[in-house]
This record gives sequence, structure tokens and C-alpha cells, in this order.
Amino acid sequence: MKKNQRLIFLGLSLLILVLIGRIVTGSFNFLLHDFWFTSGFLLLILLSLVDQPHFSKDSNVFINAVTAGISLLLVNEENRNWVFWAFLVLTIYLTISSYTLMLLRSRPLSKESKSIRLFSKLNREVGRPQTLFSAFFLWGVLIQFSTGSNGFNALLLYWVIFMIINLPGVAGAINALFESKSEIGSKNAIGTIFGVQSKNTFLVKLFSEREESLKLFDFVEFVYSIDEKNIIRKGIVLDSYLLNEEQWIKVLTGQEISKIFGNKAVFKNHESDIIYKITEIPQNDYLEKFVGIITENSAISRIKFIYNSKAQIQEGQLLVVNVGKSKEKVYYQIVEGITRIEQLENKNETGFIIGEAIQLGVWVHDKVRFEQYGWVPDINSPVYVVSEINEVNCEDHELKIGSIPNTNFPVIIDKNIALTHHTAVLGVTGTGKSVFARNLIREYLKDETIKVICIDFTGEYQGKFQDLNPAKIVSDEDDAKLYQTFEWVSNELEKFGNQQDKAKLKQADDFIKKTLSEALSDFLKDDNKKISIFELPDVSNTASILEYTRQFFKALFSIAKAEKCFNHKVCIVLEEAHTVIPEWNFVGIADKSSQSLLNSIAQIALQGRKYDVGLLVIAQRTANVSKTVLTQCNTIIAFQEFDKTSSEFLSNYFGQGIAAMLPNLKFRQAIAAGKALKSNVPMIFEVPLLEEPDANNNVDQDADEPQEE
Repeated sequence: MKKNQRLIFLGLSLLILVLIGRIVTGSFNFLLHDFWFTSGFLLLILLSLVDQPHFSKDSNVFINAVTAGISLLLVNEENRNWVFWAFLVLTIYLTISSYTLMLLRSRPLSKESKSIRLFSKLNREVGRPQTLFSAFFLWGVLIQFSTGSNGFNALLLYWVIFMIINLPGVAGAINALFESKSEIGSKNAIGTIFGVQSKNTFLVKLFSEREESLKLFDFVEFVYSIDEKNIIRKGIVLDSYLLNEEQWIKVLTGQEISKIFGNKAVFKNHESDIIYKITEIPQNDYLEKFVGIITENSAISRIKFIYNSKAQIQEGQLLVVNVGKSKEKVYYQIVEGITRIEQLENKNETGFIIGEAIQLGVWVHDKVRFEQYGWVPDINSPVYVVSEINEVNCEDHELKIGSIPNTNFPVIIDKNIALTHHTAVLGVTGTGKSVFARNLIREYLKDETIKVICIDFTGEYQGKFQDLNPAKIVSDEDDAKLYQTFEWVSNELEKFGNQQDKAKLKQADDFIKKTLSEALSDFLKDDNKKISIFELPDVSNTASILEYTRQFFKALFSIAKAEKCFNHKVCIVLEEAHTVIPEWNFVGIADKSSQSLLNSIAQIALQGRKYDVGLLVIAQRTANVSKTVLTQCNTIIAFQEFDKTSSEFLSNYFGQGIAAMLPNLKFRQAIAAGKALKSNVPMIFEVPLLEEPDANNNVDQDADEPQEE
């Protein structure tokens, strides 16, 4: 009931009551001295002004009981019979029990114990104004006027009319006569504000009889009585549900919604706290951007939001929230979605989806990166899908490796840091890992000072880089001699010490060092040679193969320390890294040779950047790769991974929340983190379609189907 109607209802009923009292008593003395009038007056006040909607059930009973107890003091001592004492005991019981229930209750009534539910429902029935003060009124009339008297009959008739006839409806009709047409345009009125969840979220109880239908995402307008200067708010209907057999909605307000209407009022002469539905909506894209609202348990680094939107979202999606008094735009990336059910009163339930997103930070366009923001959004703050940004340009030493899914926000790495501080590219077969790595190699080679040495057991790199004329570091003739020498040394070392030919072993060692050192020096000095494919004759971890590889790395590191690679930067690519640098429990029979090789590569991993030598480690599973080397990779690019070991290891780089997404990544999607990233925060990004020539120099496009490159 509107405020005007309540006042008219009170005035009309009170006027009739006073007139009847004057007629039957002959004076106005009853206004101050007669109990029947006091109880009747309280009945009118509590029903018309207080009873609904401003108090909860138990607190309403408490107010009624205290008021009733005070009114009993007006009863003369000669009339204080057993009925009086019964009423007094009843009011004391209602006062104590309702106050106790308010202290004990902390949950919806449907979730409380049976005893609490019983007493609460009993009190609500007995403590209603219609019950309590009607009994007081009738008893007061009876003791004031004898049965059958004109006064008794007149007041009894008044009570019957008051309780049966729809006086509130009559009051509403009278109120309508005095409303202006713009107010009667309240055919758009749909409900009244019942509660406020936050400064921008309101709970509204809908009118049972309203002309306008209502659905989710309808726009509304209202004036909130608490606001200064009668600010006109615009809002959107977020949720609708039934509670206690009444329909309720949740309304979200905000400046973004007001902008849709040009910050102008749609209706005039608003009645405070009444919600009006807006039927004519200007063209806008608000519902395409709006995702939901921030909910409880959000933190600085990770937010939770109630998804309530027409917008389609998915993991990896970039969201934005206005945070703090300055309304700083802070960006978050979705990592999880969970369904939940909320229990309402009277066993009603409502279902909803909770989304979770990790903070990327504030986007600084001039620096082309995200920077961490140090505070959490207010609860019920709206969450939006991001808009496009202006295109950015990369500097010569930078490379755009992809963008955040469904946006043009770039993911950029510093090529120099990625090379010298080592990079790992991880992921199972068929995720786009190798194509991405080979494209990164091509970007490295655009720098005239960089040379690339690929340690490849697959034989694939020779064809993929055929257009770049990859050079052989060691000639075929010397390669054959080296391998034979390694085989002889391996066999010789298996003999007892007194049976070994020490002189020939020293000659073999000198030949290996000299041949590898000269071959590497020639490659590094020759500006026409940019890339070399170092293919071994066997893919197994035999002692000869591993020793051959160890001596190669040892020679390279010696040149790096002595000559700084002749003013070049060197990138060593370890394809199928688990073969070259296996974890200790995967080394097989050649464990001693593997450990020696691992020590040589670890030396480059630990000290290589001092001499401009870096590693590009490519592997399918982190479990099989040496953690000694992997932990020295300051930049990690992880495509889809399924095994628990990989998730646990990578959670140290990415954090537990985003690492848990590794099994769900799509083809050409990856998570990036590390020193080389322009934005030094872990993020999900999407690698663009890449083209690379095949063995016949034909362009082979990275297909959409997830098959191995």
C-alpha cells in the first residue's frame, strides 16, 4: 500500500471510530480515558502504518506485544478481572518469547529447529494486530457497554465492517482522485522497495495487481527515499523469485545504466520507493556486455561473481570491474564456473551460477601491459565483458605471441629476455606446441645477432626450416668419425683400468674436443649461417649418444665463456627435451652418462645468460624432464596438459587456480607466465593461426583441427 493510501486509510477509519464514540457516549472524554478506544486506535495504526512492510515477523510480534501491554494500563482496577490477567499474561509471553526468538534465530525459518518453527508460527498468529487488538477492542466495548446496548451494537458493527470490508481499497480509490495524470501513469508501477543489499542493489516486492508484466533484464526507474536531492535512479531486473507466496525481484542500479537514457528521467512525480517499469528503451549494447555482480568471498587476486546475463561467456574470457572510489577499470580472467542452489523461506529454492576469475590488473595502454591493482571490488559491483582497445605496436625486441581469447588485448614477450633467461614450451601432442616454438625460433632469427642450434631427435626440423638453409655444424665426414670415436671410447671404458689404452683415449678426447670446438667456432663466426640442426644418429639414451651430446654442450659453453660466442647470442633448442635432459628416474641404463650430460646442460641453464646463451626447452610432460633445468626457465608457455605432476609443478609458476585449467585448454590456447612477458602476470592466451613452409617450401597453415604439427 502506498504512503498516501495508508494515511487516508488511517484517517478515514479513525474519523468513523470517533464519530461513533461521540454518538454513543455523548462526549469526547473517551479519547483519553476509555480502553476500548485506545485498543481500537492501536489496531488502526498497526494495521495501516506499521504492520507491513517495515518489520520482520518476530520483531513485529514484539512491538505489538509491548504496545498491547502498555495499553492494558488504561483498564480501571474494578474491571481487572480474570480476562484482564489472561490478556496481561499473553502479552508478557509474546514479549519474552518473540524477543528470545530474535536472539536465537540466525537462519531462514525453514532451516531452524522444529521447536523454534513452532513457537515462531504460533506467535505470528496470536500476535497479529487483527487477533490481539481485536480481542482487546471487543473486550473493552463489552465492559464499557452492556450487551444489547446501542453503543455495543454500534461499535461491534464498526469492527465487523472494518475487518470485512476492503477499506484499504476504498482509501486507494480516494487517493487516486487526487493523483495527477503523470502519477497515475503509475500503471508502470510494479512494486515497492523492501530492502537494500548494497548501495546499488535493491530488493523489491512486486504488487500482486499490476498492469505491466515483468521479466529478467527489464529496465526500471525509481526514487529511493534515503537518497539526498531525490536522485532518480535507473536499474535493471537481475533476478526474480517467489518468497512466502509473493513475487520478488532484485534490481541493480548504476551510472552505466543511466547513460543508456542520457541521464534523463523517464517518469515525472515519482513516489518514493515505488519501482516503475520503463517500456521504451533506447538502442544500446548494455545487455551484451553485462555479465553479473560481485558476490561474497571475493579477494584482491580472485573474484567471485553471480552470473546473471544474456552474454555468453567461457573460461579464459576477459572481464572488467570498476573498483574503488576512482572507478579504476580492473581486468579479470575467468577460470571457473560453479552451479549452486540457495534455500529460501518455505522450502523455496533458487539456482544460480558462481563464476570465478583471477586478477590480471589495470591495463596501462602506454606500457602495453597489465599492472596489479591492490584492492577488491565492492560486493554487488557489476561485471562486464571487455570492449576492444586501440591496436598497439611492438618494439623491435618484442613479439606478440597471441591475444587474450575473444579480445584484441595482446600478449607480448621480450625476445631478448625469453632467449637469455630460458623459455620452456610445454604441452601434449596436438595442441599447437611445436608450431608455436618453431615460429618463436623464426622470430629469433630476424635478429642478425642471434644464432639457433636445434637439438632434434625427430628429424622434423630439417624439413620445417628448409627455407632457411640450415647448416651442419659438423660435416658428414667428421660426424661419422666422431660417432665412431664415441663408440670406441664407450667400449674402451667398459674394460678394466689396466686393460685400457690410455694414450689412445687421450688422443680420442683431444680429437673430439678439437673437432667440435672448430666446427662450432666456424658456425658462430660465419654470418651467413643462422641456424643449425644438430641431429643425432640414434634416438635412444645410449652411452655413446649421450656422451656425444655432452661433449657438444661442453665445447659450446667453453666458446661462450672464452669468446662470448663471437658477439652472437645463441639459442639452443631442445626438442623432445625428455630425451636429452630426462629426470633422474627416467634415465634408463645409461644413468651415469645421462647425469654427465644433464650437468653440462644445467651449467648452461645456470650461467648461460652471462654469456648470451639461452635454452628453448620443448617437452610434452614436465614429469619426464629434468627439474634442474626446467626450474631455470624464467618463462613458461604451457599448452594443454593432463597429468597431475605437470599441474602441480606449473602451479608454482601460475598459481593453483589457473594451473587447474590446463586440462581444459582448447587447441592453440596456452597459459603464459614469466620474466619475458610484458605483463608479469599469468594469463590464458590464444595463439593465432600460424603458417610455416613444409619440406618442399610450400606454406603449411596450422589447421584448425587439433592434430600434431
